[in-house]
Amino acid sequence: MAVKCGKSRGLLNQYIAAVAACLSAVNSSACFGWITPILDHLLGPDSEIPMTSAQTSWVIPIIELGNFITPLPAGILSNYIGRKPLILATGPLYIVSWLLIIFHPSVTMLGAARLLQGLTMGLTYTAAPVYLGEIASKENRGAITSIFLNSWWVGYLTQYAVGPFLSFYNFTYFTLSLNIPFMILFLWQPESPYYHVMCGDIEKARTSLTWFRDATFDELQEELEEIKKNVEANQRSAGFRDLITSSEGRKGLTILLMLAGANILSGTGAITVYATQIFDKTPNLSIPPDVVTIVLGIVMLVGGVVSSFTSDSLGRRPLLITSCIGTFISQFFTGTYYYLLFNTSVEVSSFSWIAPVLILIYSGLCTSGMYPLCSVYTSELFNSNTRGIASSVCAICVTLFSLISLLLYQPVNDYLGLYANFYIYAITILVGGTYCYFNAPETKGKSFVQIREELLKFKQ
Repeated sequence: MAVKCGKSRGLLNQYIAAVAACLSAVNSSACFGWITPILDHLLGPDSEIPMTSAQTSWVIPIIELGNFITPLPAGILSNYIGRKPLILATGPLYIVSWLLIIFHPSVTMLGAARLLQGLTMGLTYTAAPVYLGEIASKENRGAITSIFLNSWWVGYLTQYAVGPFLSFYNFTYFTLSLNIPFMILFLWQPESPYYHVMCGDIEKARTSLTWFRDATFDELQEELEEIKKNVEANQRSAGFRDLITSSEGRKGLTILLMLAGANILSGTGAITVYATQIFDKTPNLSIPPDVVTIVLGIVMLVGGVVSSFTSDSLGRRPLLITSCIGTFISQFFTGTYYYLLFNTSVEVSSFSWIAPVLILIYSGLCTSGMYPLCSVYTSELFNSNTRGIASSVCAICVTLFSLISLLLYQPVNDYLGLYANFYIYAITILVGGTYCYFNAPETKGKSFVQIREELLKFKQ
């Protein structure tokens, strides 16, 4: 008998565990958000860590280097020590990084601390989406997994809201303290039942599943057998080679990377970083650029929250298609506005509200569609033994896509114009969205076994 988990206490247990795990994502984005409100202070005469603009050019992005290094080994490690220990380890590592900054304030130590933070992020971004997908019931998997990306925006907004009102050291202590509730809450959560089955410990898997479904052993037998079937069918899958040598593995990875590429290269990373500069170039804005940037962050968070309620009710494909169409239109017309503004004699400066509104629409649609679906598909399109590897590959590629987006923005802006960036973003969405339209499956309400069977229909 199938268990209706959405109507029981088990759903609450799933949400508690998911939120506890995703506090690690809040701590991760807080590392990025920490430097934003205090950057001017760090470059000023009263800085606790005196530095030049040239030094910030490597101190700020060095965090991405860690994201390149740890995802792949983290994916392999999650299959050996478990999803939970890997996620839990991020708390002490983040605390150590903040203590380095507090007790040894220097440019070199700041760079070392941010490198450690990047290495730690690789653990979170690899293990947490896998954990969420494996503890969630199939009826609520979209809502549960979307918590991860919502937590990312919460971390940013927390730093933006608190940073301007605290001193350097108090702000750093505050950011460090965010790890305490994470470790306390997540320490008591069960390990993924899939991991226990992978280890051959059926009793622990049954106990874990009982907690997450709030059902009797008999009621859980069907789902437990499905988990065993999924794990046993892929008993020998252990690495990247196993992922790409299977038809469904290649298909799932291609879909995931095309979606991640369309998402990041559509302008998400660049707009987040350069938002204030973009709005600064827009003439006759009645609202200060800094305020519009804060609104941008709020819109991104709201978009992520909306996706929590729509991915399971509307389905993955309708959400994806709507997001791709809407973001393509927004980026195309934003590029057209800036082309007319800077490259023609057409008078559009009096319509300065158009660009910010279109960018806000893009951001809301992106974070309510493409962005959370990357996390959902990471947890749904792969076998239990290759899920960690796929997650790590995706994390590496997302970091690479983000770097490409950030590196290209300024040269394209300088040599072609601001409008060209938005046209590139629109083309990226068109290509990635078209591929996903013809290939991305609908996974709403389906078991992992059913999703595998659907992917097998496509040969690659």
